[in-house]
Amino acid sequence: MNILLNDLLLLFISVLFLIFEEIDVSTTTALLCAIILAATSYLYSDKRWTSLLRLCYLILTVWNRAFFYTLPLLFYNAPLWKQKELNIPCVLLYLLPMIFHLNFHYLGFDLLWLLAMLFSLLLKQQTLSQQQLEQDYKKQRDTSRELAMILSEKNKNLLIQQEQEVRIATLNERNRIAREIHDNVGHLLSSALLQIGAIQAIFTQEELQEPLTNLRSTISTGMDSIRSSVHNLHDDALDLQAALQTLIQNFTFCKGNFVYDVTHSMSQEMIYHILAIVKECMNNTMKHSNATVFTVTLREQPTFYQLILTDNGTSIKKQDTGIGLKNIRERVETMHGFLNIQTEQGFCLFITLPKEEITHENINC
Repeated sequence: MNILLNDLLLLFISVLFLIFEEIDVSTTTALLCAIILAATSYLYSDKRWTSLLRLCYLILTVWNRAFFYTLPLLFYNAPLWKQKELNIPCVLLYLLPMIFHLNFHYLGFDLLWLLAMLFSLLLKQQTLSQQQLEQDYKKQRDTSRELAMILSEKNKNLLIQQEQEVRIATLNERNRIAREIHDNVGHLLSSALLQIGAIQAIFTQEELQEPLTNLRSTISTGMDSIRSSVHNLHDDALDLQAALQTLIQNFTFCKGNFVYDVTHSMSQEMIYHILAIVKECMNNTMKHSNATVFTVTLREQPTFYQLILTDNGTSIKKQDTGIGLKNIRERVETMHGFLNIQTEQGFCLFITLPKEEITHENINC
């Protein structure tokens, strides 16, 4: 906007010079040519032919004084700066026509013309400084936004990592409590049941049998309740993402990659099946493949889960009769899923598991 205002101001100054000239075809032509060349400097600033047109116009300024008076407008749009330094040859070239128009009768106009050229040069310097400030501002703004986005992403990842660490610590604590209850309280209750059985065998009085039987039944019921609670606590402590990550980290046959994109929790049965399938594929890769990369991908879709197991091995042949693949197929069918095996580019096991209840068969890993 400032550039356009500067052009209009310099155009107005050129018109003031031309008012004192005889209005004829050359005057109108000079004004129109100056406006056209000023416009082309914005549309085709990097074209070589615009420089040739400017040179032709400078030649016309030597021939006609009307062209000479419109030079301040073209001077503003000329390449006066080169790599932040004043282009002295260009400035001298635009001032050169003044030598051919020095006249005692026009000395006042010539001095005013020289002041107009100086004013045009100052406007050009101000415009370039403003453009440089705008570029620096935009660069600083973009850099600040980029840093803010990077910082926000790092903070987000840090929060996710902290939540994951807290979750893993909680799950580990649940497992520890479950083991403590199983190893200590469970064994004590089992020992108590054995001791009650021994007492019943030693003391056969009828008045002792009924209370001992009731006591044994109570302890047995309590033990079953504790056993159920321990199993539930252990099942709740099973985290699929952490378990798969551990499998990948402990897989030393080749490099392991892991992609996990699941937001909703799965049933424990499905978690056991998925872990068993991944373990089976890892065993098959170690036994039958020359792969250097093994990848586990688990993604959640609106109505199903996608489990993709791939390696880049070249010695694998498609076999549907192997025991390992047979077990995998049975587990997939148990979950009402679909299995697709591809061996064109390495080995790929593509499994689709619907989000529905599955049977409780074959859940042991």
